[in-house]
Amino acid sequence: MSEQLWCVHIEGLNDFIAVDSEESARYEASEINAYIDRADRSSRAASLRAVALEWPFSADAHATALDNDWHDLQRMPHRQQTLARSGGGLSNLARRLGELLGVTRAGKDDA
Repeated sequence: MSEQLWCVHIEGLNDFIAVDSEESARYEASEINAYIDRADRSSRAASLRAVALEWPFSADAHATALDNDWHDLQRMPHRQQTLARSGGGLSNLARRLGELLGVTRAGKDDA
């Protein structure tokens, strides 16, 4: 039996973040959800949820993604809110999360 490979899936963005264990996946998903909940309570933000799940792609893809995603996780806003505020060094995923939340906030301001 092969070892299970884990990731965090951000529903609403359909992004997968490879992690090293089920425990890491559950922890990161919880932290990302807490950040989203603190950042915005709009209906758009409600469609963004992180869940821990088994990696749906190949083991080779997980190994490659694990290295890349670790660096992305370090720069995500739930890890370093000061980087999120300054905009410096954010990963593509973190930028997309921020953009979606920003679009939601702009929509609330227009209402």
